[in-house]
Amino acid sequence: MRTTLTAVSALLLSAAAAYAQPRTTLDIYVVDVEGGNATLFVTPAGESVLIDAGNLNGAARDAGRIMDAVRDAHLTQIDHLILTHYHADHFGGMEELSKQIPIREFIDHGPNIQPGAGADWERDVYPRLYATGKHTVAKAGVRIPLTGVDWRIVASAGDIIPASALPGANKPNPECANFKPFDNNMEDPMSVASYITFGRFHTAHLGDLTRDMEFKLM
Repeated sequence: MRTTLTAVSALLLSAAAAYAQPRTTLDIYVVDVEGGNATLFVTPAGESVLIDAGNLNGAARDAGRIMDAVRDAHLTQIDHLILTHYHADHFGGMEELSKQIPIREFIDHGPNIQPGAGADWERDVYPRLYATGKHTVAKAGVRIPLTGVDWRIVASAGDIIPASALPGANKPNPECANFKPFDNNMEDPMSVASYITFGRFHTAHLGDLTRDMEFKLM
């Protein structure tokens, strides 16, 4: 029995030591919310950014799946939640999620501009959620303050990052020579779009930014 207890104790100490090791990676959890979006970023410093929160018609399911990622990342709060735009497959699980974990900052593009479910949710539900934390309207060109990760907002509310903010920007792009304009609805072009840099790793999360808005960026 003593041998067994010693072995178990050694295993637990080993697990505790592994858990105590400092995080060195930028961890990205792409949560399956069955057609919408929920992507969780966790920095080496343990700071977290969640972009969107799944579908309204699967709110409990999607909040549960986000919480699975939260637990895997050993988070006790979500530091920044970016709502890219007011469509139900992006804000859907937010209310349910807010009941399960503190959300410190809510970031969006400002007022909804499209009639329908998003307008109702923004008026009736959303203010109650961000009243529990900080509410920030994102502006193109600003950064989300994170340790060791450069997180820049490159589009929001139909505006794009000023060319003066980026070295070498505002030059003709030959890949855009044959561009044909196309847009689809009122809220997608308003999406909060992010460009994330961690060392030599770069990625972008553009919400549902439309072809016309992507053309402006390119």
